[in-house]
Amino acid sequence: MSGYLAEQEAAWYDITVAGKRFNIASHHSESHIREIERLLNETFAEVSARVQRKSVLNIALLTALNLADQLLTWKADQSGESEDWSRRVEHLVTRLESVLDRNATNS
Repeated sequence: MSGYLAEQEAAWYDITVAGKRFNIASHHSESHIREIERLLNETFAEVSARVQRKSVLNIALLTALNLADQLLTWKADQSGESEDWSRRVEHLVTRLESVLDRNATNS
């Protein structure tokens, strides 16, 4: 798994999200953790700009909801693509079988 520290103890990282510092443990690499930190801060800033005068807790919850929505949308898209590819492969297999059957009967 890329970015995963397999068979090792979790490493500890200091991250800052929305001006708050957190010390977290993870089996993922530091670059993975920094990407998460960047994504959280970016999303938090976007949400904060849209919903002015809300508490930090409300903005954090809205940030989590936005990220969860993005994740579920991505998963649905991936599933749809997978199903589409499966249908395409099945269609190609059917066509190939048809061609092979015709060639076998013509031989």
